Amino acid sequence: MELNPKPIYGNWAHGWALDRHTLSSRAGEGGRSKFDRFATERSELGQALFRLKYQDEHALVAPLAGTVTAFVHSHPELADIRAVLAVPPSDTGRSFQPVEAIATAVARELGLPAPDDYLLKVKRTAPLKNVDDKRGRREELEGAFAVVDQRFAGMPLLLFDDLYRSGETLKAVTAALLFGGQAGKVSVVALTWTRTKK
Repeated sequence: MELNPKPIYGNWAHGWALDRHTLSSRAGEGGRSKFDRFATERSELGQALFRLKYQDEHALVAPLAGTVTAFVHSHPELADIRAVLAVPPSDTGRSFQPVEAIATAVARELGLPAPDDYLLKVKRTAPLKNVDDKRGRREELEGAFAVVDQRFAGMPLLLFDDLYRSGETLKAVTAALLFGGQAGKVSVVALTWTRTKK
């Protein structure tokens, strides 16, 4: 897949979002789906992610994971990572979790663990898309994530998410890994980025 990566900055050592999610969006003609209200043009990566998440095209896990794996291999800064961790889902009621599925596939391709019993969301939060400012998002996420032990203490870790907006979720998770888990360093890869209001 074509990529246009950009660096993203936070409390992590290295970070990238691999492409813009949406290229353009305008009012559509309506339809049965909430997505029909807009005619949206997405990047190749953004469209694949949309189809995986909202059209249940699970076969897209493999090419998306392959794209992330190739990116990791092309960056020497990531050569020493010891595990791949998915940002815990906000909606735990979904039977299929795209971020976890992609992170697990990436880890398998890299020959690394991707434990689902290490990094947890321990506080229920409001949907961040409804919180307009960074301070509000930061307050909403305070204490939301925790690690269960220090099995990766001193080790470099890769944190993976599907969408980068303000970075507040990634910052909160990174803090849990660094302070709770005593990780040596955390690097971040998000599939796509989208605009934030503030």
